Amino acid sequence: MLWFRRRSGRVCEVERHPAFSDIALHTDDELAEALGAPIEERETIHVWPLSCVQRVLLADGSKLVYKAQLPPTVEPEFYQAASSKLLPDHQDLGGLDASRSMTIEWIDAPLLADLELEPTELVEHGRRLVTQIGEIGGQLPTYLTIGDEQTWSDLVDEVLERHEKLLADGRFTLTNHESVRRVRAWAAGDEVLNALTATPQVIHGDLKADQVFITSDGYRVIDWQRPVLAPADVDLVLLLVDQGIDPRDFVDPAIVGIFWFLRLHWAVEAQYTLFPDNRWRLFDEWSQEAITTILG
Repeated sequence: MLWFRRRSGRVCEVERHPAFSDIALHTDDELAEALGAPIEERETIHVWPLSCVQRVLLADGSKLVYKAQLPPTVEPEFYQAASSKLLPDHQDLGGLDASRSMTIEWIDAPLLADLELEPTELVEHGRRLVTQIGEIGGQLPTYLTIGDEQTWSDLVDEVLERHEKLLADGRFTLTNHESVRRVRAWAAGDEVLNALTATPQVIHGDLKADQVFITSDGYRVIDWQRPVLAPADVDLVLLLVDQGIDPRDFVDPAIVGIFWFLRLHWAVEAQYTLFPDNRWRLFDEWSQEAITTILG
């Protein structure tokens, strides 16, 4: 069983996860004081080592989402800076220990994932979302920036050097040094560099159909932990990949490759930096899938 600490010393029991996470949660009394209403019920609806998400029912019958998360995340700062109908209403509750907490409105609307869409219909939704995300106003914080050749080169060096170390110490076993060398050559190619600098904008970075609500007055998009300054259509690639659709039928192959490099970055970051003491085959498999897809 996994336990999440509350600041008062009480604990919140949630579903089992193979890695321990020291996420601090507000007590019911603390949350009620912040929200100005008593807490009737709290239910954990999603958890992983970096975040805990709960449905909160208030005494007046209203509902909201309570989210506590650990770094790396810029979500509270992103919500504060952004100006867009795409983002739901929210309240930043500040930090508890290393955690950041916030509440987000409960959205009673169907998800994009709930719609039975043909690939071309999903692409139409995706292109509208990409356009609207690019129109978000404000000085937006990002988790990563790869909008020019220098920031891309720096990221490629960091990711592949760490990947080599993970291979050397045996935490990654499903790839090899030759495949890493080939990815480095791919990343320096003209097609990739041209695609990288053609249409950079702040993107969601983890855009999936179950994070997009279809409301009566437009889309609402949640989970802005790690937005990226990158080519606009990287978001479209992820939306399609998440739904099992080959993005190469709709998006520049170089952009598809950039998406998979960002997926490789996350696999390396998770294993090398976030969870160095836990050798997870999952991250090794993500790395293998990303490199295999990049190299075709």
